[in-house]
Amino acid sequence: MRSTIYKFELKKLFCSRVNMIAMAASAVMLVLLVVSSIYEARPVSREAAGELNGREIDDQLMEEMRPVFKYVNGMTVFEVTSEYEKYVPVIDVLDVMITAIDRDIDLTKTQASTLYDLRKRVLTQRLENQGLSEKDKEFWYSLESQIEKPFVYRYHRGPANLLRSFQALGFFVLFLSAIGLSGSFARENGDRMNQLLLCSRYGKKELYTLKLAAGFTWILAEALIMFLSVMIPYFSVYGMEGMGEMLQLVKPLSMLPYSIGYMLAIYFGIYLLAAILFAAVTMLLSVITQNQPATTCGLMGYLLIDLFVELPERFGILQKIWLLRPNVILMNSGFSNYRLIHLVGRQLLNFQAAPALYAVIVIASLMIGRWKYKGLQVGN
Repeated sequence: MRSTIYKFELKKLFCSRVNMIAMAASAVMLVLLVVSSIYEARPVSREAAGELNGREIDDQLMEEMRPVFKYVNGMTVFEVTSEYEKYVPVIDVLDVMITAIDRDIDLTKTQASTLYDLRKRVLTQRLENQGLSEKDKEFWYSLESQIEKPFVYRYHRGPANLLRSFQALGFFVLFLSAIGLSGSFARENGDRMNQLLLCSRYGKKELYTLKLAAGFTWILAEALIMFLSVMIPYFSVYGMEGMGEMLQLVKPLSMLPYSIGYMLAIYFGIYLLAAILFAAVTMLLSVITQNQPATTCGLMGYLLIDLFVELPERFGILQKIWLLRPNVILMNSGFSNYRLIHLVGRQLLNFQAAPALYAVIVIASLMIGRWKYKGLQVGN
């Protein structure tokens, strides 16, 4: 009987017309965003990338590329001729670097060694601006010392684009949770079926757990579909080369000595945890409000707050917690947020501390939801 109810709850989620439309529309929008980014990107010859593979981005390479650099209206632009098309892969990396460090850098005169010095200066200033303690600064300088310099170019377009896409994936999975799961416990109330369910034997105990299980199954399936909507086009065009290459080719101001593939695995895990977190909170609100539109509107309101509200530094611990919200981390804030979380005597990066916070919220949501749901039941 329990498996029958579980399958029925799954069927309600997967066969709901609104859910199918929301899922299809989200997948199409993500594919269009991917296609647009591929179309707008500077074309890179795989042969040229292969010739440059393993070359250090150093003074010698910069000197070879000097005719490509032009300094116009206070900023460096790249004028690639047929003779210098072979350097386009490295130009993409340099463009990201100077954008992150200082758009006003004149590469017609700047050496690569100077560029790395400027990067170091910017990083030092950021650590100072964020008010880190000497112990936390030592932590970051220790990680920075493990990063190979000068950077070594290797082809990495597929994994790099996928890493950047997590910021969109996080918002879409929250959107799908708000649309698909907001009626998990509220729909029967709207259909005047809730009292019939709540006075039944399975409605009094098992139904709450089975609805949760179905909701988590559905949101994880949707999250994987969204991920594949992004991954398949990128890897079809660019391939999977570059998973093991240095993160600084994508995020030059990162002080993390990790590979692109390592961070992809971390962010994929955070993404799935975020899906579970959004689902748990959505279903809790559905139990509390017993109103599907109210739950959906509440989550959409949170999404707007998430996009535009930042807490100032004077709020201390509250600001640190606010910076652990899923969509901030999935927007790659872990590469530029240098504040550490101190927990049980350890210094943790924000994406290391976030899973513990998410687990606490999920468990609290399930317990509060069970208490509230039990209070709705006939005979209590």
